Amino acid sequence: MSANFFGGGIANGDYNFYLMGMIAMPPLVPTHVWNALSLAIARGATDQVKELVEENHLDVNACLSDSYWMPLLMEVLLSSGFSTEPERLSLLRYLLENGANPNICCSKGYNCLHIAVQQHQYIHALDLFLDFDADVNMPDGDGSNVVYWAVMGFLLRKENQKDRTLSHRVFEKILFHGADLDQKNKYDMNARAWLDHAAPEVKEMVTRWEAGRPAVRPAYTVQPKFPTGLHYPALVQKIWSEPSSTNTSLSGEMLRAVETLRDEAQRNGNANYKNTHKKMAVFVRDTLIGSGYFPQADVQRIRWSTEKLMKGRRPYKQDDVYDLLVDEVCVYHLASPNHYL
Repeated sequence: MSANFFGGGIANGDYNFYLMGMIAMPPLVPTHVWNALSLAIARGATDQVKELVEENHLDVNACLSDSYWMPLLMEVLLSSGFSTEPERLSLLRYLLENGANPNICCSKGYNCLHIAVQQHQYIHALDLFLDFDADVNMPDGDGSNVVYWAVMGFLLRKENQKDRTLSHRVFEKILFHGADLDQKNKYDMNARAWLDHAAPEVKEMVTRWEAGRPAVRPAYTVQPKFPTGLHYPALVQKIWSEPSSTNTSLSGEMLRAVETLRDEAQRNGNANYKNTHKKMAVFVRDTLIGSGYFPQADVQRIRWSTEKLMKGRRPYKQDDVYDLLVDEVCVYHLASPNHYL
């Protein structure tokens, strides 16, 4: 099937989840198709998925639903319905060859590359994505690029020799896509900081690669615009754009705390929740309420919201509480933009 059979995809350009402007909302699979298509993907029914895509002239970069706005490629990657990994890879290749873009993020700020690089079970999928114009410096929602997760993640795991050989080959492919080892995430960490913990052969690969004075390829994929419950999205972008340092604003630290708590609950189910996480919620609560900027009704909402984030055994996964606190941090920032730690 030729690529022009399908609807157009999303163009390439500047990144953004938090830090830059965004473009139009992504397309959705038509309602009369999505139920059958989602069921086929869930069952790993490759032929049925292809048939539905072709018969309905679907945009292969469309999303199945407006909950997490996951593109079809991501739905296939995460499906547990495939009896073998080669079957999954076959359908992924089909979508990629017909225009699916592995760089497009879902509404949570991560894409197929970010998922595949963090889970060894998807190492072959990551290898495949890298053959289709992979944007390896595209940040995820925390600002971490693919090489960051490659160094911190699968290269630190204990693997047998066969797995390590594959991981190292994929790592080299990431490097030669123009990876930026110095690109910092919103916590001021980058891949280079983790190289000290990597195996000697990994450090040697980086040394050889950098000896050739490689060109770093800036992130270029324009991300779709997703609906947001935030009242001050532009201000959030501005606060995030201020790097964390010894002169860190209280607003920036509160945003980092809220997003760290959101990430821990939604991605890990609070599996790594520690007393430091509870202290983050207390810090946000006490800073906002102690400022005196909020009427009593807002104080009660802040108190109620932060209490939900202090229960390690009961992860709060809905966005409403986190979004409310982000809005209140913005109100605080508007009242005192120059308050620093």
